[in-house]
This record gives sequence, C-alpha cells and structure tokens, in this order.
Amino acid sequence: MPNPEDDWTRPMPRTPRPRRDPEDRHEGDRRQDDRRQDDWSEDDWRQDETERIPAPRSSDRGDRGAPPPRPPRRRRPAYGFRRFLALVAFLLIAYVVAMVVVVAMVWGSIDQVDAAPDVPDRPGGSAGETYLLVGTDSREGLTAEQRGDFGTGSTEGSRTDTVMMLHVPTMGDPTLVSLPRDSYLPIRDQGTNKLNASYSLGGPELLVDTVEQATGLRIGGYLEIGFGGFVGVVDEVGGVEMCLEAPIQDEKAHLDLPAGCQELTGTEALGYVRMRYSDPRGDIGRVERQREFLAALVQKMASPAIVLNPWSLHQVGTATGGALAIGEDTSMLEGARIALAMRAVANGNGNSLTVPVADMNYQTDVGSAVLWDEVGAEELFAALRRGDAVTIAP
Repeated sequence: MPNPEDDWTRPMPRTPRPRRDPEDRHEGDRRQDDRRQDDWSEDDWRQDETERIPAPRSSDRGDRGAPPPRPPRRRRPAYGFRRFLALVAFLLIAYVVAMVVVVAMVWGSIDQVDAAPDVPDRPGGSAGETYLLVGTDSREGLTAEQRGDFGTGSTEGSRTDTVMMLHVPTMGDPTLVSLPRDSYLPIRDQGTNKLNASYSLGGPELLVDTVEQATGLRIGGYLEIGFGGFVGVVDEVGGVEMCLEAPIQDEKAHLDLPAGCQELTGTEALGYVRMRYSDPRGDIGRVERQREFLAALVQKMASPAIVLNPWSLHQVGTATGGALAIGEDTSMLEGARIALAMRAVANGNGNSLTVPVADMNYQTDVGSAVLWDEVGAEELFAALRRGDAVTIAP
C-alpha cells in the first residue's frame, strides 16, 4: 500500500504564518507606511478642506437625463420696499388730483361780472398789474334778522363800502392802496361825486373807469365781496384774531369790543371794518382797519392747515368762492397772483397805505367828502406806473 505521504493528490496542509508584531517589522517597511500615512494626512486633508471637488459632468457619468448644474441665484430686492414706494406714489397722485379738483370747484363757484370799461381812452400798460378789490354794502340774500344783526339797515341797492387797489409790480414788493369811498373824483358823464357813487350809477364798469382815470393805472382784474359773504368767510375760518389798543363801542355798527387780543366772529368783524362814527379819523381810520383786518384774514386763510388740506380748502374755498364775484376777464392765474400778493402784504413783505389826502372833511354839493392831495397822489401813482419804489408814508 503506498505511503500516504507520497500521495501528491491529497491537499497539502498549509502551515500558518506566524503573525508578526508591528514592532518586529522591518524598519524600512515602517518608514514607508508612515510616509504614506503622513502624505495622506497632510496633502489629502488640506485638499479636502480648501478645495471644492467639481461635480462630474453628465457626459462623464453617462447620465443622459441629468440636468446641468444651476447657476448661483441672485438676491432679489425686497418686495416690501417696492410695495411701500408704490403706496407712496399712489397717495401722492391721489393728493394732487384731489387738490386740482378742489381748486377747480372753488373757481367754478365764483360769480362773474362785467367790469371792463368799454371806453377808448383806457390807460396803457405799466410796470406790473393792478387789481381792484371791492367790498360792497349789498344786502342781497340777507334776511331781516341778519340785517338787524349785522347793522346794515334796510337800504336797497349796492354801494362800495371798501375800495382797495392792489398793484403787483414786475419786480419788487406789492402795494395795497386804500381809496376812501368818499373820495371826491370826476365820474365819466356824471360830473364830480364821491367814489362810491360811481358804483351806484354804473356798477363795476363805471367804478373801474373812475379809478383808472384818477390814477392812470389800467385795472387788469376785479374782485368783489358783499356783506353776507364777508361774514360767512370769517365764520368759516373760525374767526380772525385782532388786537385792540382800546375798547370799541359803536351803536350803529352794533359793536362792543373790549381792549386786547381776541377772536372776532363774522358779525363782529363786519362791524369792525365798517364803523366810523366812533372813530375820530372817520373814513381814514376805517380804511386802515380794513387793510389791517384783510391782511389778518388772508394770513389765516393761507395757513398750511387750510391750504394743504383738501377738505379744509374745499370748505373755506367754496364758502369764499360763493361770496365773491370777479371780472369776466380775470383769469385763474390772476386770481392766484392776487392771493399771493395779499399774502405777501399780510406777512409784511409789501406796502400798505392810504392815498395821500389833503382834506378829510371837504365840503361839496354832495356833502362832506375826502379830497386827495393831488401832488402826493400823483407821485404815488407815477411810481407804481414806472415800477419805482414807493416812498409815500402809510
């Protein structure tokens, strides 16, 4: 029987190799392993920390349906800020539209009258524009109770209770000149009479013609207000503050006011600008109060609380517009120039005076009248025509 050890077909058992202690490894092997480990730890980790490995392209991956890499997204502006700007723009447009509508409504509420004289010898142009501001004693529309409260009496018809000439130069400050209603002046085809008689005889046209012939200034715009309208405007703005140096008592004007600063109602204001019997200066004192009060009224009406508020502007504007009458040839632009010039005078940036007077109690066939100082008056009106500085004392 053959020896089993000689059978080469039988698998030979493998003698296990003894495990080597790492400490027993060859020094060269250990240095090589350490170098590989050190190389990986220094180079590979540094690359992993500082470099971004690009994504494989679809051609490299073989992914036919894989989308290309998306570009970085840009930051869009905040939609909240856009909405805020849109809201501000909308409110601004709405405000402008509201103001335009209100101004148009106010202008449309004003009556128009024919105040341009149809005569061939009207004065020529001058250095600026001149407007006539008239307050009438018309009682039209007043009830019997209102006539009693206002102290206007029951006289029918209309006369000029206040006449002022507003000159707006091309350059320089405006000038407001009071023309006393009892001024003794020539009236076309009517002889010589008091200034307010021209309105009674021929209405606004004859009044404008009389002023033009007396001053040599062409009237480019006309504005008129009556008793009832004046009271309504003052009440609409909440009264006007006036500071009185002394108490005022005038039975005919139904006026009894203490000294000091106080808010005048519409009725009190009407009595204040009309009274003259308790004033030793008569008509001259009255026209000074009229200019003083008109300046305070315009300043109150031009306050930002009224002008910049569409609702307040509508309330005050329509009350004022319904009380006014303007000349047919007076445009909205001229109305704005009148308002701005009056505001300038109210703020002290203009001249406010009375035409020079020679005699306040000049006796005529039509009663006591006011006689102008011809030299002083001509000097004043010539300066306005030329655009020179006004040197006449108030």
